[in-house]
Amino acid sequence: MSKPTETTSTQNAFDRHVDSASSGIHKAIDSASDAAGPAIQKATDSAHNTVNSMANGAHKAAETVAVKSSQLQQLQHELADNTRAQVRNHPLLALGIALAGGALFAMWLNRRAGEQDAS
Repeated sequence: MSKPTETTSTQNAFDRHVDSASSGIHKAIDSASDAAGPAIQKATDSAHNTVNSMANGAHKAAETVAVKSSQLQQLQHELADNTRAQVRNHPLLALGIALAGGALFAMWLNRRAGEQDAS
């Protein structure tokens, strides 16, 4: 049987080897982390910039849509006002146009119904 001091000495040597190996592994991890850190930071910065660019583009698109929508509503009101004025100034012409349009629409519907019956 070995003496207690020999066991303690062996245990201490083993502990030193484990500590040394552990320290070497930690250094390797730290070195890999330090080497990868700038690349990860660059990728993160690039991703943030891309998201910011997309958000800015979406904001600009929303602003453009809002402006165009406002312009379209204004144009719609102008056209409605002009149409009302034309109908008031020329009621018989407006009635004739409405009747002609209705007749053309009815003919188109009848033609479509006839084509569907034939097939």
